[in-house]
Amino acid sequence: MKCYRAREKAITYVRGTDDDSYIGLPEYLYMLKLANPGTVADLETEKDEEGVDRFLYLFLSFGASIKGFRRLRHVIVLDGNHLNSKFMGTLLTASGQDANFQVFSLAFAVVDSENNESWTWFLQKLDRILADSTSLTIISDRHPAI
Repeated sequence: MKCYRAREKAITYVRGTDDDSYIGLPEYLYMLKLANPGTVADLETEKDEEGVDRFLYLFLSFGASIKGFRRLRHVIVLDGNHLNSKFMGTLLTASGQDANFQVFSLAFAVVDSENNESWTWFLQKLDRILADSTSLTIISDRHPAI
């Protein structure tokens, strides 16, 4: 246990705490947009009783993924994965498939849970980055919120 606690202290000293990471999230997304032209990133927060901003939703799609998706098959696979960490939540993903049958990531979102509000928010953001297409096919796990 002594080695484990020493390891945890060293990791916290080098990387900082998880709470500090959320504070730096807006700056990170801004720098990400500067370094990757065309990147779409959106951070939703809400004020708590004390007036402090609290994390609600995060959407991220890299500019290269947006440009690359235009050359792929017009099929999107939607899925949600539960996050097991201190803050919990759900990772929503939208992926495609390239010509070599490899997974091509298009967009990510971190939300509180797989519910109607979070899926609606994610799909609205996804709609903004996709070109209008009559041949677009969406595949999902038939979650009731989708």
